[in-house]
Amino acid sequence: MSPEKRPILITLGDPEGIGQEVTEKALKLVNIKSPLVIIGTREMSGSLSYPVIEDVEKVQGKNIFFLEVDPGRNDPSFAFVEKAVSLALEGKAAGIVTAPVSKRKWIDAGNDFMGHTDYLVERTKTDKWSMFFWSDTMKVALYTTHIPLKDIFKEINEEKIKNFCRFIDFELLRLTGKKFNLLMSGLNPHAGEEGTLGKEEEEEISPAVEELKDEMNIEGPFPPDTVFLEAEKRKDPVVISLYHDQGLIPFKLNNINSGVNLTLGLPFIRTSPDHGTAYDIAGKGISDPGSMTEAIKLADQLTKIRA
Repeated sequence: MSPEKRPILITLGDPEGIGQEVTEKALKLVNIKSPLVIIGTREMSGSLSYPVIEDVEKVQGKNIFFLEVDPGRNDPSFAFVEKAVSLALEGKAAGIVTAPVSKRKWIDAGNDFMGHTDYLVERTKTDKWSMFFWSDTMKVALYTTHIPLKDIFKEINEEKIKNFCRFIDFELLRLTGKKFNLLMSGLNPHAGEEGTLGKEEEEEISPAVEELKDEMNIEGPFPPDTVFLEAEKRKDPVVISLYHDQGLIPFKLNNINSGVNLTLGLPFIRTSPDHGTAYDIAGKGISDPGSMTEAIKLADQLTKIRA
């Protein structure tokens, strides 16, 4: 299948969450170049009313199709992702958009992964990867992800930081064809206040940034409470956040209905809305499809650049 004809796959996520609802709403709002294949169970296909196919290689034009998956005894949302990844690795899909899942349900079903990213990285045997959060106005790369706060400090290492920033710079250029301006966040209040509030900035973070300045557009470390304000002054800024909540609290505060989770380093494009299953509003028809809409649009945009 030629690259320009390969579809983007959309997995519907937890059947009890808002994945199907935001997908259906989003598909009414997007106007993209790629064919789309939605992956779900037979029970889900009827309400979406798209042509059911058995082979993604038969998709044609700017159309939307439905691929049914029998999850057996597994969690349905895991089975959807498993099928999508298999198709992508076989070269039959340009990218994957994943609706939200329940990590607890995955684990209870015997799938020992803390969500999409862990599974995608292991299944594709990816050595270098990053959770990257994308919106038109704000972009964040997470240096560490799902680890306890007490374990962050031992990850603050000059060589690790340099390698991470090089990876982010390389991946963004590979995916978008352009360079971005990286802003390194500090770890401690006031970025350590010249060592009085912590030594990590002086001993590990600042030396890494100084050496990288000859290789890429990078500044910092900035105090964590002002790094996003500094980013607003730059063109094409990316904040390097040293831990999960440091980056995602401001990002989600400003982009909960427009932000996209993009996994860097995979052999295919993968995007996702930046919200969860939202069980409390599932089935009420009030979910906002903005983040899913942007996830589909970004997947389309990036697959066309790479084609």
